[in-house]
Amino acid sequence: MRIPQREKERDVMPLSLADLATLGNTPITIKSWFFPNVYLRMDGAGVTSFNGSGSGTVNCQFGAGPLEKYKLHRQTDGFFSFESVTWPNVYLRMDGAGLVPGGAGGGTVNCQFGADTHERFKLFPQSGDSFSFESATVFPGVFLRMVADKVTVATNQGGGIVNCQYLEDATRFGPSGGAHERFILDVAS
Repeated sequence: MRIPQREKERDVMPLSLADLATLGNTPITIKSWFFPNVYLRMDGAGVTSFNGSGSGTVNCQFGAGPLEKYKLHRQTDGFFSFESVTWPNVYLRMDGAGLVPGGAGGGTVNCQFGADTHERFKLFPQSGDSFSFESATVFPGVFLRMVADKVTVATNQGGGIVNCQYLEDATRFGPSGGAHERFILDVAS
């Protein structure tokens, strides 16, 4: 795992696909590739049992605090699930029902107690040390999406939009596409 010391401050380099295999229970953050200093926020308060449509809140936060830390779990099928560090056994959930190619973002991204089909993701390395996260089993071609243009300060409730985007090419984004669907994984500080 690469953790370099930079001149003015300690910072971590984005994790690579090879790094993900050696993480163990080391907490990570999921940072937007496009929006500076904006992280995926998951509030799993009250999520204590399985709910078919999920529950809790997933949105954006400026900076990374406790609700922006995850444990990355490699599943036996080779896909990945993201468990909240703050809310044990609460996982990132994505439902892309009803999305069509070329449409605007939509669907639902929230939390689930336990990791089943909607909580499994394929991670695709992209340029700029980033990844895109595709639904691994239920919604092929549906990717995690974050829009955070107005998220410029930290707030208790977070902000922005986290939902899904359907893309016909499920393996790669073009060199200038997929800005809202690209994320940087770092070791949490």
